[in-house]
Amino acid sequence: MQQVIVQSKGHVMASAISRLAIVATAPIVACASLAFAPMAHADNIRQPGQSVTHDGLSAATAAASCWDIKQRNPAASDGTYWLQTPAMDAPAQFFCDQTTDGGGWVLIGRGREGWEGWSGGKGDTSKLTTRVRNTDAFDVVQYSNATVNQLLNNENVKDQADGVRVLRSWSASGRSYQTVDLKFTKMTDFVWPFKMAHPVNVSLDNRASIYTYMWNTPGYDQGWNALQVYPSSRTGWTIGWGYGTGAASWGGDVSSSTSFFHKSGQTIFPYSEAYVRPRISSDSSDFARLPDEGGAEQTVSRAVSNYAAKTSWGVTGNINGSYAEGNIQVQAFAQVGSTMYVGGNFTGVKQGENGAEKSSRGLAAFDVNTGDWTGQAFDFNAQVKALLALPDGRLLVAGDFTRVNGEAHIGTVVIDPSTGAIDPSWDLSIKNALRGGTVSVRALDYYDGYVYLGGVFTHLSGGGVSNVYGRNAARVALNARPDRAWNPELSGSVQAVAVSEDNGAFYAGGHFTRAHGNDRAWYAAKFSTAPGAVQDTSFDFQPSTVSAGKYQQTISAAGKRVFIGGSEHSLFGYDTGSNLRTSGSLMLSNGGDLQASTISANGVIYGSCHCSDGSYQDKYDWGVNENWSRIDEIKWVGAWDATTGENLHWTPFELSSRRKTGAWALTTDTNGNLWAGGDFILSFTDSTHSQWNGGFARYDKRDNVAPDAPTYLRTSSATASTVTLTWEGVSDAVSYEVLRDDRAIGSTESTSIEVPRGGENRFFVRAVDAAGNRSATTPVYVPPAYGQVDPANPVLLDAGATWRYRAENSPASEDWARTSFDDSQWPTGAAPLGYGDSRIATVLGSKDSRPVTSYFRSHFQVSDASAIKGVTVRYMADDGAVVYINGHEVDRTRMGSGTVSYQTRADYAPSYSAAVDSMSEVFVPAALLHSGDNVIAVETHVNYMRTATVGMQASIFRVEGTPDNSDSHEPSVPAEPQNLGDATGPIDVRGMTSGEVIPSGTTQWNYWTSTSAPASDWATTGSLADWSRGAGPIGWGDANAATPLDIAKKDRAVTYYFARDIDLGTITPATSLVVKVRADDGVVLRINGTIVDTKRMSDGNITHTTYANEAVTVSKASTDLLEVTIPASSLTDGVNRIGVEEHVNYKGTASMTFDLTATMVK
Repeated sequence: MQQVIVQSKGHVMASAISRLAIVATAPIVACASLAFAPMAHADNIRQPGQSVTHDGLSAATAAASCWDIKQRNPAASDGTYWLQTPAMDAPAQFFCDQTTDGGGWVLIGRGREGWEGWSGGKGDTSKLTTRVRNTDAFDVVQYSNATVNQLLNNENVKDQADGVRVLRSWSASGRSYQTVDLKFTKMTDFVWPFKMAHPVNVSLDNRASIYTYMWNTPGYDQGWNALQVYPSSRTGWTIGWGYGTGAASWGGDVSSSTSFFHKSGQTIFPYSEAYVRPRISSDSSDFARLPDEGGAEQTVSRAVSNYAAKTSWGVTGNINGSYAEGNIQVQAFAQVGSTMYVGGNFTGVKQGENGAEKSSRGLAAFDVNTGDWTGQAFDFNAQVKALLALPDGRLLVAGDFTRVNGEAHIGTVVIDPSTGAIDPSWDLSIKNALRGGTVSVRALDYYDGYVYLGGVFTHLSGGGVSNVYGRNAARVALNARPDRAWNPELSGSVQAVAVSEDNGAFYAGGHFTRAHGNDRAWYAAKFSTAPGAVQDTSFDFQPSTVSAGKYQQTISAAGKRVFIGGSEHSLFGYDTGSNLRTSGSLMLSNGGDLQASTISANGVIYGSCHCSDGSYQDKYDWGVNENWSRIDEIKWVGAWDATTGENLHWTPFELSSRRKTGAWALTTDTNGNLWAGGDFILSFTDSTHSQWNGGFARYDKRDNVAPDAPTYLRTSSATASTVTLTWEGVSDAVSYEVLRDDRAIGSTESTSIEVPRGGENRFFVRAVDAAGNRSATTPVYVPPAYGQVDPANPVLLDAGATWRYRAENSPASEDWARTSFDDSQWPTGAAPLGYGDSRIATVLGSKDSRPVTSYFRSHFQVSDASAIKGVTVRYMADDGAVVYINGHEVDRTRMGSGTVSYQTRADYAPSYSAAVDSMSEVFVPAALLHSGDNVIAVETHVNYMRTATVGMQASIFRVEGTPDNSDSHEPSVPAEPQNLGDATGPIDVRGMTSGEVIPSGTTQWNYWTSTSAPASDWATTGSLADWSRGAGPIGWGDANAATPLDIAKKDRAVTYYFARDIDLGTITPATSLVVKVRADDGVVLRINGTIVDTKRMSDGNITHTTYANEAVTVSKASTDLLEVTIPASSLTDGVNRIGVEEHVNYKGTASMTFDLTATMVK
């Protein structure tokens, strides 16, 4: 039996309150809902094959621009129109000014004071679909940068003939307006430029233009003919299209709620409207005709969410009483297992702004998933500067301290995370023979058996050796023994260190200028990790300035790149092989130095600075000039591609730093979430809701996985001018978009929509999830002409079909699933049937009479069973279900493998949403079908009597092809798999065409439990002769394990390996292997060495020491399985190797168990 479980994805619902800023990476949304009208107006419906008029009067006839509408219809008036450029994913409504200066202008923002420089825009953008010039329009609303860029068809702003036009009120009554034309000479994609040094030609009321930078005050005077947009004390730190300070003395109304003028600081802000006039034709060749195979999926940014995760705990207080730079509250992060350790200059933790402080000085422990304090408390007498999770699971802490928990520990100490106690085996002692003897260890990294340290020190002792010279940089073994043979001998303090896994080189940054005595090492340098610490002099670091600060404070390395950040205000990327500089970003002179960085597993480098204006791409000098390619907003933290160094247009929304110094610590956890530490006091969890923060904030990983594509696109009804399309939905879709020929024409939240015929009548459908990811489209579908039957419709039983059902406190007749059973006395109802969820169409019974088992029957027709290969049954199991076709069991979900009776409970109780998101599929061969009438029967079983929901729904689809047993109406008995019990040879299923090929309990597996990784070819063709062997389940923590493992915690590995060969014989295009494997805690499934799926493992490179991102109980692991269908393209004729890695979340995890079953269909 074949079964496919579609995994669900979680999404965060955005607030629907007034300030609905749109994230720059989200899909374009110009009105309150993306469920745009599916039907054209009657006078716009075109007959099949005719061209479509793009007049902007409906979604199906959306125009490419306001300008295009005006060109096609000079009589077009001001108003709301549907627009869709080639760059837009779907049509949406906008306001077109068709009067001013020839018309063709689209409104992109309006309001009085309080405009926003954030890329996500501001306010409820549905209000921009109309234009009202009254007090209701004073609250600022702006489209996101992404929306404006899509309106411009992603064409450069500098190439727009009309630039950006602002109409700002010329009177307090709003009866007259001044025209401000902005022609940006370097702006590529659109940004709201209020806080940026964008060069611009400014013209007021069509007068001669003035060339200047946007953040200056351009104009013809300093009063009513000037433009002031940069927030400062002159503007009361407010943003808008202000007049110059010379107008501040005007004695009119600048304060009432009805005035079109508002004074803030020394600036009068008028009500203003911003427009662009892209000249895009609806016949543009950029509208690309979709190929028959359909369009590709589209995903949102890899960067984390712009909004903070909801947390309640934080740090508080100050150990040393200093608030100078370098003494910030949070300065370091490190994750060990499921705990995130936070280090810095604080005295305790508290829950909420007004919570009571609980002492934990310098170091605190928080749950990585919830952000809650774990209860572990520490006592450092000075601040913690760096943290490092050691490969053996211990935590190394470094900083300015000399005593920890009452014991003497100078500069470093090791903590046992399982207890929070100090590890006495770490006896490293550090001293500084210079500068009065102060020791400060500020940076840590680990590579190939050594911990690398940077800071202020000269000598180290420990691990049996004494007084080893290591000036400001050194390395020690895991037993705390310093390496006397390795000493770069740097002349100044070291602020940052990193070792590249790619080239094995050590990089250091700081205040030094010399190495090894007299060698030039200019604030950042590269050294060999071989004895001698030879400097690579071909690495020539060039700071951004020759006159100001040059010290470097952060280094991150991944792949073939190393990024170095610091003073002045720079983040430079270098190739690890050639030493060439590959990228550069600066924050200009009004920005701030880079202070921390981290590279995520999905290839994003996050960098932090005390900066809140702009990040200038491809800039390498500190001066205010035009030596850059683009500008992006940044506030304390930015994100760049970790290979190209290109800005990803991300920054957190309105993160507040107490002393405006930004972040001093960054890390990404195993969930893919970003932790930012400094002196943060407030963050936004959505565009309207804020929360208190105690020093740090967490930004969760964005869902950037596209949903599956809809299937079985078909016609359910039609008229001469319209067609109603229907399809099978996917689990995480919040809407579906219908495309015709070369663009989208409709959207719906359901799986059916009526759309107009037109053009070539080539239709496609794609799914959109809550994060804005779009699936690949369906292949092309051309509906039949009106009055004709759709021969391609594969649906034999619709998901909303009518069923007969029995939900009583007694078992049904033994023959209830057979075709001959008389169900005429059973009640009927439309699917889905069940209880406990608003989506259920037919509600069953009351709580007092709910049974363990409910029974359902329906009929479907097959015209000729000998002419098809079979059918696919897709069904929901809530809690568990067994499915029968014509009396034969064909599949079961969450029902174990034994005999099923009325009293049999399901293995697990999913939520209704989880059941919907994990529909099961099974292929039923034609041998089980009858020509004519067929019966599907389903029995659902609860996991416990008070289960919250029960649900049943099923659909059946015809599968074309030649039946395997065309001369028989009875299923053939499949052969049995051979050699299950001897893992030294392959399982032999060459004689089977379908059925279970790897059962639980009787299949022997090869397994590897060493703390060292197995040979690199273990999952392909490598020898497994020296591996252990045993039947599944295998592991610890499971009382039912067939092969229990007894491994002391100190001897446990992070990863355990399991492998078995299976001879599948000849692979046909229809062959598939359905694999179900435990994830305890996390799992990686490989077929012939290739990773096909993972569960509870974060994105990025997975190694022998990669922890799972969640710890689960054995009960959950045995029911919440990773279920994957392996297609024929991933299999090979003959022997295939199944390889499994089980990763623990932490070494003390209560269970690590492995088990796997597989079924095959040929």
